[in-house]
Amino acid sequence: MAKRICKIVPAIILAGIFICIKPFSAVAYPLFGTDFVLTIQAMGRTYEFCYPEIDEYRGELYLKNAEQVVDGIYYDTLKKPIDAQVRINPENENPFTLKKETIGKCIDKEDLLYKIQTSLAKRQGIVKAKNIVLKPEITIEKLQKSTYRRAFFQTAYPYSSQERKNNIKLCAEFIGGVMLMPYEEFSFNQRVGERTEERGFQSAKVIENGKFIDGIGGGVCQVSSTLYNAVLLAGLKVTERHNHSMLVSYVEPSFDAMVSYGYADLKFINDTGGIIFLIASVKDDNILISVYGEKPKYSYKRVSVVKQEIAYGEPERVFNGEIQQGEEKFLVYPKKGAVSEGYLEKYLDGVLISSSKLSLDKYKALNGVVIYNKSEPIS
Repeated sequence: MAKRICKIVPAIILAGIFICIKPFSAVAYPLFGTDFVLTIQAMGRTYEFCYPEIDEYRGELYLKNAEQVVDGIYYDTLKKPIDAQVRINPENENPFTLKKETIGKCIDKEDLLYKIQTSLAKRQGIVKAKNIVLKPEITIEKLQKSTYRRAFFQTAYPYSSQERKNNIKLCAEFIGGVMLMPYEEFSFNQRVGERTEERGFQSAKVIENGKFIDGIGGGVCQVSSTLYNAVLLAGLKVTERHNHSMLVSYVEPSFDAMVSYGYADLKFINDTGGIIFLIASVKDDNILISVYGEKPKYSYKRVSVVKQEIAYGEPERVFNGEIQQGEEKFLVYPKKGAVSEGYLEKYLDGVLISSSKLSLDKYKALNGVVIYNKSEPIS
């Protein structure tokens, strides 16, 4: 059904026409009027224009604000493409369910403007817009290529408190299902967000300034460390990583990744040229993080080298009248420190082709804390 252009031009364009744009004949020249009707057929719709949208000057017809009119038809008929969709269930062996993309379509604006001008010059009343196919950026073929498991890494936490286990599970839910486009940078802190009680995080042991203390979000660093190792094995470029002040039990020296919201982050770039997916799952006191993408040419191996061990000193002694008289025991066990280096070895068809030094890290020793309930010798 035919309709006037004023019905389909977006309001912002109309505002531009009447407020910002002066038709070239509106002020300088008188309008003579014409009975010519221009019909534009575009994407199954019909648009008709006649006086005063179409007028005549010195024997030549023109459509007022023709470019804005074409823009209005473009947006009125535009069918945007829809990317292929992916649904992720980390618990499944094959975690991906894919849905095919939808092709879009639009008019060729430059071609339509040219045809309008030509039609008016020849006084031909019907113009047919040329269509352009709009291809989605993400196709199902591209997604299928990106569902190869490039690498995975797993750490365990069987002796953690329920609060720490809660934090690990919650953090894994934030990480799982991330899709990184080519050359997109991932930020752990940006993805997980601030660790607060309002967001579901609980108080558990964290390392701060060489000591174990209670802090909201304890356990999150185990997730970031697990992710760090998975990313290394997947061959992605790490742009920010920090070590803890003390050694941790769940990964080798120089392969931990300490994070603190607003202070220390874990970042890496998807430099594979394809799409990357992160899948995280928690089961039986283990966290498993997998990196999916296009099948890589190379494989990688991590190597931790301890250059020096740092001995711990005498433990701190703290009186505790609640334990049995004459008893003493460790409240915090001592732990050695270390100086270590982390390396990433690169292999092609099982043959080592390079070894890159990732970091040099120093971890403090922990002297430990002994509580006692007995008389101390007078020195």
